[in-house]
Amino acid sequence: MSETAAAKLIGWGARVLYLGPAFGLTPHRNATAVLAIGLDGPLEVADDPADRMTQYRAARSVLILPNSLHHLRIERGRMAFLYVDPFGRDLRALIPRMTATTPRAAFDLREEPTAIEILTGLAENRIAAAEGRASLGGLLGIGGRASPNARIAAALRHMRDEPHRAHRLTSLAARAGLSPSRFLHLFKAETGVPLRRYRIWNRMGAAVRASGEGASLTEAAHAAGFANSAHFASAFRDMFGMMPSDLAKALRPGAIQV
Repeated sequence: MSETAAAKLIGWGARVLYLGPAFGLTPHRNATAVLAIGLDGPLEVADDPADRMTQYRAARSVLILPNSLHHLRIERGRMAFLYVDPFGRDLRALIPRMTATTPRAAFDLREEPTAIEILTGLAENRIAAAEGRASLGGLLGIGGRASPNARIAAALRHMRDEPHRAHRLTSLAARAGLSPSRFLHLFKAETGVPLRRYRIWNRMGAAVRASGEGASLTEAAHAAGFANSAHFASAFRDMFGMMPSDLAKALRPGAIQV
């Protein structure tokens, strides 16, 4: 696979960006919302995935809403899938940026040409991950605040460094020198998601990162604090609508930046 065609995964707090070939999945649901963008051409979205005779709608970009049964067809080219938390502010920021909305999905991102330009640059390694995250964050109204809170930033580093720990509110707040209520307020303002949701993203990112570094599924699950590989695989499937092995097949060593 050429460098421009190789798949990559970029972590970004309580969100993750996949760039590469489509997965070819059957109709499924994600616990997350996902913004899907065809980098090289349009994709097709089933009107009713439960109907075998359904019609498909062509678009370059579609926002699939959380827990919505959906099916995408991509004839050729690379895709961008931006997964965001269903309970965070990212989804609320993305919905009004879409042109047309249906019960299952919203179509045609208003900033579509610029988004495709940034995402293609990331896919082809012409734009660094940090620069791409900043550009997309500004374009789509997502991401962290311009002036991050130092105590919350320290808590996030601690959670990332030790993903296997429970990271209970009381211990995190005490470590930051804040009351639990104040910590929760600042944490959500900083990350865009509640603490309990961020813990899930943090563990998922740690497991994917360990897997990308050569760990077995069981080793990656334990390193991230999951009870076992089955627990990790089940949580991953619920969140992203696929098994970890589906993602692993598309990625090469070093392609994960979580």
